[in-house]
Amino acid sequence: MLENIRDFYRNVSRQNNYLLNVINTLEDEAYNLYTTYPQKLWKTMKKPLFLKAFFVLLCVALLFSCSSSKNAKKGHPALDNAVISMTGDEVRKKLGEPDMVSKTPENKIIWTYVPSWKILPDNKNTIYIEFEDGKVVKIIKAR
Repeated sequence: MLENIRDFYRNVSRQNNYLLNVINTLEDEAYNLYTTYPQKLWKTMKKPLFLKAFFVLLCVALLFSCSSSKNAKKGHPALDNAVISMTGDEVRKKLGEPDMVSKTPENKIIWTYVPSWKILPDNKNTIYIEFEDGKVVKIIKAR
């Protein structure tokens, strides 16, 4: 009976040792994954050629983004005083179909033109055209 217990203990301890070796091997590989890659990355980033190329690309990206934001296209053609006293059909020919048509409590009709390229929901570059008795009375350009 003691021999059976001793054999059982030896088998269990061998299996435990084997499992511990496997776990230690996996831990070593994971440790190498976490430590060697940042070290290699740091060595790459310390090289002068990499830093110069990185800063040049960063400057080009910043200059391009600044210059492209200044030349943003308007959503609709510029409106002038010639639009005032036009009828609805004439405004449709010039600006196209309105995005929204609404009626005020004073029974005036307002056409709203919203630029289609907007990212944020705000009133910037939105055009409001107010009609009274079928003629344009007021034009509001939100800035």
